[in-house]
Amino acid sequence: MKTFRLPLSALTFLFVAACAPSFVQDRIYYNDLASAPGGMIGEQKNPAAEQALGEIKKAQTEKVYGSKDQLLLGMDLGMANHVAAHYRASEEDFRKSDRLAEALFTKSFTDILMAYQLNDYSLPYKGMPYERVMINLVNSLNYAATGDWNGALVEARKIRTKLVEYNRMYPKASGTPGKYASSEGMARNLLAKHHLSFNPSQLNHYTDDAFARYLSGVFEEAQVASGAGNYQSAYLSYKKAYETYQKYGQLYHTPIPAFLAPALLRTSEAAERTNEFRKWKQQFPKTTYISSSDYEKMGHILFVGFNGKIFRLGQEKFAFPLPMPGSTMALVSFSYPKIEGGGTDVLSHEISVTGAGGASVARVSSEMGDDLMAIGATNFKDHLSRLLLREAIRATIKTIEQVAAQKTADQLGGGFAELGAMVGGMIATAASDQADIRSWRLLPATVDAAMVDLPPGSYDLTIHTRTGVGLGGILKEKITVTAGQYLLVRTVNPPQSTERKEQ
Repeated sequence: MKTFRLPLSALTFLFVAACAPSFVQDRIYYNDLASAPGGMIGEQKNPAAEQALGEIKKAQTEKVYGSKDQLLLGMDLGMANHVAAHYRASEEDFRKSDRLAEALFTKSFTDILMAYQLNDYSLPYKGMPYERVMINLVNSLNYAATGDWNGALVEARKIRTKLVEYNRMYPKASGTPGKYASSEGMARNLLAKHHLSFNPSQLNHYTDDAFARYLSGVFEEAQVASGAGNYQSAYLSYKKAYETYQKYGQLYHTPIPAFLAPALLRTSEAAERTNEFRKWKQQFPKTTYISSSDYEKMGHILFVGFNGKIFRLGQEKFAFPLPMPGSTMALVSFSYPKIEGGGTDVLSHEISVTGAGGASVARVSSEMGDDLMAIGATNFKDHLSRLLLREAIRATIKTIEQVAAQKTADQLGGGFAELGAMVGGMIATAASDQADIRSWRLLPATVDAAMVDLPPGSYDLTIHTRTGVGLGGILKEKITVTAGQYLLVRTVNPPQSTERKEQ
C-alpha cells in the first residue's frame, strides 16, 4: 500500500469536523435557574426565572432549537415556567413533552438500523429515563401548587409505570442487526483489549423513585377529607417509599428521610393495619406523630427545595489501532459522552414558623428527597454500557469501509482518485464521530423536602438555607393555612460557588 500524506488543509477540515458538536444549549445563554433563590407560594414572581423563561422563549421564536431538539425545548420551558410559578403553562409544556418523549422512546426501539447508520446526535433527542421521569415529578408539583391533588397523584403514579416499561423494552435492542453483526466480534475485542466495559443488555438500576412514592402518599392524604383519597392507598405509597429508600441507600447512598416515619405510623393506624402499625412502633420508638383525626384538622406545608444544578455532558474521544487483513493496521476512532460538572453546596433547609408576637410554632429541617446527581449518573452509566458496543461496531465498520476505499484508490492508480477516496472517507468518519451530549441542564442537583403541620391560622414563615460553608440565603413569607389545606412552598438555591457559569 502506498504511503499517503493528507494535505494540511484537509487535516484542518477534519479537525474542525471532529470537534464536539454545538447545539442549542451551547448557542444560547440561559440565566441559570439555580442562581435564582426564591419562594413559590401562590403566584409570586421570581425575576431570575422570568428572565430565563424569556430567553428560552426568544430562542423558540428564533428557531434556535432545531427539529431534533424539541424535547429539550419543552422540558426547558416546563422547568422555567414552573420555577417562575406559571404552573398552568408549565403543566401544558410538560404534558406535551411527556407525549413526545414516549413517542420518541418507543420509536427508538423500532428503528435499530437507523441507530447503527447514524450516531445518536443525528437523531431526535429522546431524553434519558431519569429525565423523562422528572417531567412527571415536577409536573406533579404544578398540580399540587394549584390544589389539584388528583392530577398531582396521576403524574406521580405514572413514574413507576414508565420505569417498569423502560426495562421491559431495553433487552429488545440488545441484538446487532444484519450486516452490522459481522463486525461485532472485532468491536468486542477492541473494547475488551482497551478495558472499556460494556453490556448491550444492561437494564437500569433506576427502577422506582422513592420521592415520587412519598409524594403519592401526600397527595392521597390531601384528598382524604374530600373522600377522593383514602388512608389505605396513602399508607401503601409511604410503605413503598420506605422500601425504595432502602434501595436508594445501596445505589446512591441516600439515607431514609425521617419525615417518612410519622407518615407510616399515622396512616397504618388510620388504615387499621394493626400488625404493621405495631411493627412501625417498634421500629421508630422515639418518633412522635399526629393521629389522623387531629391531622385532618390541621394545615400543612409541603416544602420542596431544588438545589444547585445537575451535571452536563462532555465528549470523550478514543482512537485505537485495529489489525486488518494483510498485516496492515488501521485506526478506529469514536466518541462517547461523559459527565462533567454539576453539584450543590446546599445541605438542607430549616423551616421556622412563628405566630403572634413572634412565638415559635414549629421548626423543621428538610431532608434529601432525590439525589438527582447520583440517580442521573447511575442511569447515565447504564445507558453508556448499552451504547459503547454500538459505537465501537459503527466505528469499526466505517474504518473497514475507509480502508477498502483506499485500496480501491490504489488500484485505480492513486493521485486524485486516491486523495478523493481517502479525504472523503476520513471526512465522513469524523463528521459522524460526534457524541450526543444533549441533556436537560435545568434540572437541580438535589431535591430536599419537609412537611410542617400547623393549626389553622396566619404565620410568618422563614426558610434558612444551610450550606457546607455555613448559612446561605433566607426566604421570608407570610402564610395562612386552613384545616385540611396543603400549601406547596418551593425554593431554588444557588450552586457551588466554584462551578463555572455556562454560556
